[in-house]
Amino acid sequence: MQIVSSTDTERNLAVELILEDIPGGGVVEKDDFKTTSTGMQEGALLGVASDGIYHLTKTAKAYSTVASGGTTINVFQGHEFKTGDILVDTGKTFVSRVISGIAASGTYFDILTIAASGGVNIAASGIFIEAAASGLTTTATFKYSPVAIATNPVDLSVDNTGCGLLVRGRVRESLLPYPVDATIKALLPLIRFV
Repeated sequence: MQIVSSTDTERNLAVELILEDIPGGGVVEKDDFKTTSTGMQEGALLGVASDGIYHLTKTAKAYSTVASGGTTINVFQGHEFKTGDILVDTGKTFVSRVISGIAASGTYFDILTIAASGGVNIAASGIFIEAAASGLTTTATFKYSPVAIATNPVDLSVDNTGCGLLVRGRVRESLLPYPVDATIKALLPLIRFV
């Protein structure tokens, strides 16, 4: 008797249809992730730097309302923000601020501490994104605006690991590893979010 076994991978269900991708994919910068993260999931949004290296577009969803004068932000766990990152809301009404500390609180959310308030209320389920500079609102720019969506996972324990990059197609929004909103979707006009 002969027993044969093989392993195969199937495309993640988050990516439903690939109409166009970037030939050869791209290398993902592993230093963008928290030190406790072991991998990047497929469906992650990626921006590209001038050197051609792809970077995670970091987003987080507010767990509860952020008060206009507050210096703490409760966000759902599963984000990749680190101390020293700068965040702003996707609508650019909140003053971009540097994260000075991150503490876990229970099972559902983390508490991000910022040095000064953002100046406006942000509703629960509002989306924060990594910004390029602090102290800005409407003129704030996203550090890495998304240009593609990862079609396969990346092992962060290995240097120079690449992944496939979807630029036109369809994804299932509920299965993406990080939250998106209408502003982020508008940056990827060739991707249909269902």
